[in-house]
Amino acid sequence: MARNSCQFTCHVVVILFLLVFGEVDGVTITVPNPTVSAEAGTDAVLMVSFTSGTNPYVSWELDLSIASWTINSDQPADIAQAYKGRLTINTKAPSLTLNKVTTADARDYKVTMRATGESSDEKFIKLNVYERITSVNVTVSPADPVEGKDVTMTCQITGTGTKYSWKVNETPVIVDSRHVASGNTLTIKSLVRTDKGQYSCTAENPINSLRNSVDLIVYYGPDDPVIKVDNANAGTQHNALVGSTVQLDCVSESLPVSYNWKYNSVSTAGGSKTLSNIQRNQEGDYICEVSNAKTTLVKSKTITIKVYDMIQGLSVSTIPVNPKEGDAQVEITYATDKGSGTAMWLKDGTALPNDPRYTVTANSLKINSPGRSDSGVYTCNLNNPFSTSTIQKTISIFYGPEKPQISATSVENPDPLKYVLVGTTVLLKCKAECDPPATYYWNVGNQDDPNVPEGATLNLTNIQANQAGSYTCIAVNDKINKRVRNVVPLNVYQKPVSAGPTCSMTPVNSDLQFRCSWLGGIPKVSLKFLGLSEVKEASETLDQTETAAKLPALNGKAITCVGTHPIAPNNCSITPRSPEGILPSHNATAQPSGKVSVTISCKGSSQPPATVTWSKAGQLLTSGGIYTISNDTTDLTITGFNISGGDLATYTCVSTNLLGSQKSSINLTGPAISKSSILVNPAHTVVTLTWETPRDSVVTGFDVQMTGPALQRSSTSRAATDWRTIQTKGPEARNTDISPLQPGEIYQFRVKPMVGQNEGPPSETYSLGQDPGLSAGAIAGIVIGSVFGFLLLLLLLILLILCCLRRKKQRKEPKYPVPKTKERVATGVSQPNILLTGGVTAARNGPSIGNGNRAYTPEPYTQYDKSSTLPSNVTPPAVRMATTV
Repeated sequence: MARNSCQFTCHVVVILFLLVFGEVDGVTITVPNPTVSAEAGTDAVLMVSFTSGTNPYVSWELDLSIASWTINSDQPADIAQAYKGRLTINTKAPSLTLNKVTTADARDYKVTMRATGESSDEKFIKLNVYERITSVNVTVSPADPVEGKDVTMTCQITGTGTKYSWKVNETPVIVDSRHVASGNTLTIKSLVRTDKGQYSCTAENPINSLRNSVDLIVYYGPDDPVIKVDNANAGTQHNALVGSTVQLDCVSESLPVSYNWKYNSVSTAGGSKTLSNIQRNQEGDYICEVSNAKTTLVKSKTITIKVYDMIQGLSVSTIPVNPKEGDAQVEITYATDKGSGTAMWLKDGTALPNDPRYTVTANSLKINSPGRSDSGVYTCNLNNPFSTSTIQKTISIFYGPEKPQISATSVENPDPLKYVLVGTTVLLKCKAECDPPATYYWNVGNQDDPNVPEGATLNLTNIQANQAGSYTCIAVNDKINKRVRNVVPLNVYQKPVSAGPTCSMTPVNSDLQFRCSWLGGIPKVSLKFLGLSEVKEASETLDQTETAAKLPALNGKAITCVGTHPIAPNNCSITPRSPEGILPSHNATAQPSGKVSVTISCKGSSQPPATVTWSKAGQLLTSGGIYTISNDTTDLTITGFNISGGDLATYTCVSTNLLGSQKSSINLTGPAISKSSILVNPAHTVVTLTWETPRDSVVTGFDVQMTGPALQRSSTSRAATDWRTIQTKGPEARNTDISPLQPGEIYQFRVKPMVGQNEGPPSETYSLGQDPGLSAGAIAGIVIGSVFGFLLLLLLLILLILCCLRRKKQRKEPKYPVPKTKERVATGVSQPNILLTGGVTAARNGPSIGNGNRAYTPEPYTQYDKSSTLPSNVTPPAVRMATTV
């Protein structure tokens, strides 16, 4: 009270001084350098000056006060604990020196100055701390830059860099859409070969600068190669005479470059190849292949070398020697003793008729299905770039059989030419128009069968898969030695092992792999997915991966695998889903020793199965210590659960798969009863007690208690008013029957929730029998307590009004600032005594309970109505109230 009176007197004096002499100007802070740069390890001076009519109070702050003092005061500066030994302060000036600064000291510092009777002022000084640049190294990524791709050069330094500048061949790099400078990197997009050169990087800060450079080599090519023959550009073909020399050269723009000539799978390194004394066996395709080891590109060009002899000894022959009408073909071939060329054919001195049956090949004339009209004199004119020769041949045509027809029959297979099943019988028949009648031979589908069946019919019994294939019937006319054939395919099928395909999906990193499998069919089942981003096909097993970017569109979408088989097509479906329906639940168990374990389950539906992460009050949990997470991550078990040790908290589970996640929480609370009721049978001999608990309440069991006469006459005598446990129920119990009761006697019942050996607040107490009523003393206490309670409320209201008036007056009085480290002590508020009715409530974070004498009080719950009322013939228990005065 004396201190307050002194402060009031001082304030009155100041006000009178201002009224007489006029208002005093406020404190003004001047900061010559709002931004201070310092090298790490040196001292940084935060320089300020001021103008004031008196010695002001100085305070330097970051998040909290660093130091404070009064100018020209004999008292030393008040320095925060974290900065003791790190500051140099002259209390005669407001400036502050930080000794041996580090990069962690680089922040915005606030200085505030106040003086009595003057307005205060505050300023900010930004401190930047830099480490000296001691080395610069320029790296190139990728190490081998390739034309057309991007390259990034990074300026790596030791120290603190604030500015980076780039030059190429001592000329500043012009930043544009291709040359992008960002921080300490320079990126050149879509490199061209002219981007090569020496690139230098200069790193700077307010302390110093340093430079280094690197040579950028751009690898390019190869460009399309050019082939030259005898130093002249060549086309795609070159003709040479046997014995001459051919010089081949290959040229291409590339850095680096490697040449290779290929001929008949033989490679020769180098860009030039010389063919001396060239021969016929050296003609063919010569391939120049140009490769670049850096760009990994390969380009090639082919030139065809044709080698010719002078044509000598031209002759003509026929195949067969005696062609017949009905033959498949007559071939008139030419041959030479030396030399080759291009043949031109004449028939009877004129050009060949425009008939598709006539085919001219490299060294023959073929007549398909020859007839009598094809007889005549045939002339062959053969020429090459270096010579020409002519010859004639007379051809006569005879005749022969027609193409045979093949049919198939089978008792088990309705359409055997379409397919037959493994294990069935098929009869093949062959028939051809021929005179004399043809002889028939079969070429069977199983190529491992050494036998060649003979006859018009072929009987295949118990047919197997290896007998599938092409079956050929050959009709032979032995008279004219002519053979004619026909082919039919025979498909042998077998049903797959299972009735249909199996669909599944598996996460692969951040992607999702879909699998469809259907084994055992002949032919193999063809599979494809419908509903994915693209359609792919495979046999028996199909794996298809969808990338993470495509998964949101698949959420909840049925993906169908279509299995195609000629006998039994079928399909299967699978639907990817993000986690849903996640609702945490918990289960608590207690060991005989009283040790409690609580398991929280976080389950729902998802496809593929989700992974669950757990957190407690925002802190991520992992297996270890008291926490155990199940292998499938859906269960969190807390061993040694302590309801007074901080284990009652909000637990959050996040269920995640590749398609999304769902988050849900459960706030575990202590043992409690939310609802309860009682039901009495008409004879008043049996009571049914029911109860409920909050969803988040942790309970390992229930003690059913009563007062009144013992249930069994032989029980040990005990005071009828004492609560005693008559039943112990498990955590799942929600009702119990109590019997036999003695009609007319007074009983009281309640249920007490338990967690191990710790008990929670009991349920409502239910009475059965005579109502004890209120005593006269209780009624008098209620009346007196009500009167004194009203007087106490009136007194508190008067004190509140006086306090508000006093605080309003004090706000107008100037005060000296109090350092924040001291304000915490000065403004601490002591806890008032609390009058409690109904017993003492244990502190929320108080000592562990479990001695049976102190009841656990949980977090407040939402009040529930009682689930039922007592029967009308049972008198409700009286409510006793006590008022403390």
